[in-house]
Parts: sequence; structure tokens; C-alpha cells
Amino acid sequence: MGNGELPLTATLLGYYGVCPREAWLMGHALEPFPDHELLALGRLLQETTYPRERKEVQLPGMRLDLVPRSGQAMVVAEVKRGSGARRAHLLQLGYYLVRLRELGLEAVGELRYPRERKVERVVLTEELARQVEEAIRGLVQLLQEPRPPPVRRIAACSGCAYSEFCFAGEEAVEDA
Repeated sequence: MGNGELPLTATLLGYYGVCPREAWLMGHALEPFPDHELLALGRLLQETTYPRERKEVQLPGMRLDLVPRSGQAMVVAEVKRGSGARRAHLLQLGYYLVRLRELGLEAVGELRYPRERKVERVVLTEELARQVEEAIRGLVQLLQEPRPPPVRRIAACSGCAYSEFCFAGEEAVEDA
């Protein structure tokens, strides 16, 4: 973040939706152990599911999968291991849809959970756009803080690549 620009990405917004501390750490280039089992599983899932029907496109702050549908709106797909962090997944997918709309491109989204054999269609509603904008404001404010938020033990901690970092020598505050 030395150049004064915030590293705002859809992925970071998704992390923010799960754990602000994780988003702060990632946003300040404190990356987790790259060979963490669940990170590796996520990369494998991304690379191996739906390979024939998607094209990866990179735009500033976004790497998204477009799924061609003849005669229909552009479809942006986000593949996830499970639906446990659905709110965060919606923020990430909503960010793509908001940014594409800003570029003059209308699209719909799909949250895909192959292990659950579930596909959820997501349309950019006013409510989703408001939630994304609110999360962006919160993330920008968070990233401007000189220190990460305090450690809080949440359900996601058990599979988090930062858990050893967060709980080494710090007292965890239990969420209610």
C-alpha cells in the first residue's frame, strides 16, 4: 500500500465479509501460508470445475469467470467450496456486477457450490448494490487503519490460513 492506493479487489471484499481482520492482513500484503490445505483446495476447485463452459477475464481489481449463454445476459460465475459464507460470496459477486454495470455491461451472477450441487442465480438489485457499496466503504476505512482489528474467534477460524498467525500469543475475544 506504499503507493497510496488501496488494494480494493472483489476477493478482498469477500474476505471482509467473512473476517475484517483477514481482509486487513491480506490488504496489507501479509499473505497466509500459500500451501494451506484449504487454499490449495480452493485453487484446485477453481481450476477444475466447469472448465469447458467458462472464460476467465481480468479487469482492474477483478478476475472473473464469464459463462457464455447464447441469447442471454452475460453470466459471471463464482465457484465456492460451500455456502457457509454466502453473505461474503454475495458481496464478492455483487462487486463484480456493480463494476461491470459501471463499465456499461449488464450481467447476472451465479454462485456455484459444486460439492452441494447447487447453483444460485444472483441479480444486481438495489439492495445488493447498497450492501456492496456499504461494504466497500467499510473495507476502505478498515484498510486505512494502522493496525488490524483485534483477534476474534469465529467459526471460519478453524479453516483459516491465518489462524496460527492470529492466535500466536494473542488473547482471542469470543464472538457472541
